[in-house]
Amino acid sequence: MPKSGRRRCRLLYVEEHAENVALLQTLLARRKDLLLLHAADANLGIKLARSRRPEAILIDVDLAGMSALEFMKVLRADPATEATPILALGANATPEAIVKGLEAGFFQYLTKPLQAEPFMEALAFALEFTAVERSEQNPLILRFGHPRTTFKESR
Repeated sequence: MPKSGRRRCRLLYVEEHAENVALLQTLLARRKDLLLLHAADANLGIKLARSRRPEAILIDVDLAGMSALEFMKVLRADPATEATPILALGANATPEAIVKGLEAGFFQYLTKPLQAEPFMEALAFALEFTAVERSEQNPLILRFGHPRTTFKESR
């Protein structure tokens, strides 16, 4: 738990290759505000997404078994996970593959090998999206309005 007392954001990584998980762990080692959850397959990923409600999910599009698209469809059909940003990570770096992934509904499509800066930017955007999305679902905010919005409107 960070010293500020705030809960850490959870990133679920659905990846079957241990070396890729180790690479991501190294990349995120200095991010004390993040908790990395790992699922070695899509079925476990769905269970973790539903039980732990991560703020963002990173999935390898080339998983054996269930495809990343099927995984995303299952989560989009569940009210508890329907808005969770899912970042796709694929070896196919062609513009067509990237567009196809985005059109399918992935929040972002990243290419392998994973590059630190684009990944960290995409992750930051996904976490910000989730923070806003979840704050808007907060019953107090729905009833009284978001403090920033209310302040701006009262000027």
